[in-house]
Amino acid sequence: MIVITTPLAVMGLFAIVYLGSLFANLSRRLSAVTKMTDYHRWFMVANVFVSIAAASQVMRGTAALAPQLAPPILLKSWFALATFHIPLAIGVTLDLVLTWYYWGWTLKEKVEWDTDGR
Repeated sequence: MIVITTPLAVMGLFAIVYLGSLFANLSRRLSAVTKMTDYHRWFMVANVFVSIAAASQVMRGTAALAPQLAPPILLKSWFALATFHIPLAIGVTLDLVLTWYYWGWTLKEKVEWDTDGR
């Protein structure tokens, strides 16, 4: 089953990178209209971290499928932590914080609308 699911993990990470690019573009437009501080460039930094995690997933997936041909360092748990888990956590956290900064007002508007009784 690992042979079937290995490419799908990378596709999920590329979907996160695509969403980060989409939010960067929309946040750039929103900040231009509302004169907000330009933090949308940090989305690209987050995308770099998620891309590092995707590249690590490809290398580690290939090493798991052919362990006799791969360098043994690719199969170590600390290598996965340093090249996959930590960059992914940093990238997704940056995406979450920036998305909340730019688009959190949509939830506040809904709550204020409900409290007015309309």
